Amino acid sequence: MLSVPLGDAEQVRHVAVFNVAMPGHVIPTLAVVRELVRRGHRVSYAVTAQFADDVRAVGATPVLYEAPDAGEAPEDMVVGVTGAVIVNVAALPQLETAFGADVPDVVLSDVYAWAGPLLAARWGVPAVQLAPTHIPYDGVVQDFYGLDDIAQIPGFPELAEALEEFGVPGGVHALTLAPPKTIAFFPRSFQRRPETVKAGEAHWVGPAICDRSFQGRWQKPENDKPVLYISLGSQFNRHPEFYRSCIEAFDGLGWHVVMSVGSDVAATGLGLVGDGFEVHACVPQLDVLAAASVFVTHGGMGSLMEAFSLGVPVVVVPQMAEQRVNASQVEELGAGRHLPREQATPETLRAAVQAVIDDRQVAAAVARLRRDISAAGGAAAAADVVEKTLADTPTTTH
Repeated sequence: MLSVPLGDAEQVRHVAVFNVAMPGHVIPTLAVVRELVRRGHRVSYAVTAQFADDVRAVGATPVLYEAPDAGEAPEDMVVGVTGAVIVNVAALPQLETAFGADVPDVVLSDVYAWAGPLLAARWGVPAVQLAPTHIPYDGVVQDFYGLDDIAQIPGFPELAEALEEFGVPGGVHALTLAPPKTIAFFPRSFQRRPETVKAGEAHWVGPAICDRSFQGRWQKPENDKPVLYISLGSQFNRHPEFYRSCIEAFDGLGWHVVMSVGSDVAATGLGLVGDGFEVHACVPQLDVLAAASVFVTHGGMGSLMEAFSLGVPVVVVPQMAEQRVNASQVEELGAGRHLPREQATPETLRAAVQAVIDDRQVAAAVARLRRDISAAGGAAAAADVVEKTLADTPTTTH
């Protein structure tokens, strides 16, 4: 299925990436895949069919699995992680069959793609975790899940049984709270309580950003209006009342407002929209951010890192616990404002955006984060970690 050209087997190393079917988890990995392919490695990418074209666009071979329809993404992270366990349990036999004898030399896996470390243990190959969010720190279980013990998540007893069966050491606590080697897609300066991180090796490489023209292009209109970008991301965007508040907040103030509202809201519409507003189901985010003066965002890690890498301050209106942690980090670092969604009225939105524009300390904090991101190394630094892992692992015949 995934054959190596004859004569190339000694030069090519096989990297397998495992992920969950969520844009905020897949997109941060694509530049790393492209860099590994550029360096001559063969990359297989285990994901669902909706991301197959994205994976092919960066030079990897999709290895597809079918996942149960989870419906709308839950805001409760306990519910979401429980669903991820169900997806992994369903995907595991599919992926073991799909790879067959084509065993990779190293496995890279998202924090919620447990099929990756399970199969890595069965294959006897090293595993590296890919973290699109904070590496576990003291207090993460309470902050993210509202629990005292991560083992209280429904489905984790079943995951623990699978870890034991496949020979993954340490059980769910070691795998989820003290991963042996992690690549995190943000700089260490944005990590929550970095001094308490218990990963064996933690590599904060910053966002791995590559050309995403396959997602389409956007160009700033030929006018002098500053661009305000508004998006609640791809998972928690079914909030027409929020977008209407934004229209009321910024109508007639001289902004060019670009709103990414998701397919459901775009299909039903938002009523009358004044001049200077663009409303889309989705947009090429990097293009819009490159022209934006301020970003009103849900506070997903990927969106925040893309904004800071381009020097854009933020107003964060989080929709779930992980994003509230990110919003706290934004405020602690002074790179924007946290506006709780229950307080997001036209008046508070307008005031928060104006405060971000007027505050020179915000601009300085964003500039510091931009420097941190540049120094972290991005996709090249992540690929270096993978190659060091490969170099430390003898080539074997599986």
